[in-house]
Parts: sequence; structure tokens; C-alpha cells
Amino acid sequence: MKDLENEYIEMMEKNKGKFTAWVKKNMPGKSTCSAASKVMKNTKKYKPAVVKMANYAKNFGCKSK
Repeated sequence: MKDLENEYIEMMEKNKGKFTAWVKKNMPGKSTCSAASKVMKNTKKYKPAVVKMANYAKNFGCKSK
């Protein structure tokens, strides 16, 4: 069994910054993490691609230390 704690899921270069850009356009004034939380609370309101980006941001970019 692999040690999953040490594995890092890397984002493809072409997708970097897409969710942040979406947030700036569609939720001005919100942080990326708060926008991700808002999207994940109401996934039916948003397109599947936005939900996927928000989920990734929430899981890998918005972890509190």
C-alpha cells in the first residue's frame, strides 16, 4: 500500500489560475477560498467545471495549517 500522505497531486499548467480568474469575474471582492466554500454549498447553481475547480481549491489550496 502506498503512503498517500506524501503524494502530491499536481495541477496541469494550463489549469493554473482558472478558478481564481473565475472568482474575480463572478464573485468580485471574495477570496478564492470563500468563493470555493460558497460554490461547494450550492453545487446545483454552478456548472460542473466550476464545481470541480472549487472542490480542488477547497481540498488543496484552502487547507488551514
